[in-house]
Amino acid sequence: MKKLLLFDIDGTILNMKMGVSKNIFIDTFFDIYGQSISLDQMPRFSGNTDLQILNQMADAIGYDRKYIIPKLDDFWNLKLLRFKQFCTSEYIELIPGVDKLLESLKSNKEYELSLVTGNSIKNAFQKLSSYKLDRYFTDGAFGNDNSNRNLLPPIALDRVNTRVGNAIYRSENTIIIGDTNSDLLAAKTNDMKAMIIAKEEDHDTFREQKADSLMSDFSDLDQFYNEMNRIYSQ
Repeated sequence: MKKLLLFDIDGTILNMKMGVSKNIFIDTFFDIYGQSISLDQMPRFSGNTDLQILNQMADAIGYDRKYIIPKLDDFWNLKLLRFKQFCTSEYIELIPGVDKLLESLKSNKEYELSLVTGNSIKNAFQKLSSYKLDRYFTDGAFGNDNSNRNLLPPIALDRVNTRVGNAIYRSENTIIIGDTNSDLLAAKTNDMKAMIIAKEEDHDTFREQKADSLMSDFSDLDQFYNEMNRIYSQ
């Protein structure tokens, strides 16, 4: 059975230098909505969608969420312009082995690749393009599609099935590859398998939360494929 792998981006494929994203959100929020927010009022980014972050920023300063939606496109576009200057190797580093893994998977007919990420779609592909990894992905579900991360995997499934012209991907042959509790919850909510990329010291916590597979990075391709086979033999 062919398998669909839905990759998260931040913490799974790459890491952006700390502080960059929050400062861009703060500056762009002020320029588009005319509202100031301090760094200590900012919500956590890990596991959140971009739309959820925006809503939580509004809540933190008592700004009505109804004013967010009308200017969303302006926000995404300005944020993208500001992100571009930071999409370099100086500010972004790859998770070890991920470039070789994606190259291997793209040529493997057993796997289909797509994205499930909290990044808005333009930001997602901009970040990936910094190492030319955007060429491995066509579609997915993104942080501008819905503020609720648990609702993103079905969107990705629909888009991939539409692209391939056949409804061959379902929950039972889809694996979410991420790095946070939010990725794991999104998988479990949609009856999908989950591979979590985390530091060794965090593995016990994710085991307790019933992650189907745990890896520290992608430096060992044989281990990755062995884990894939193990997941589907359960």
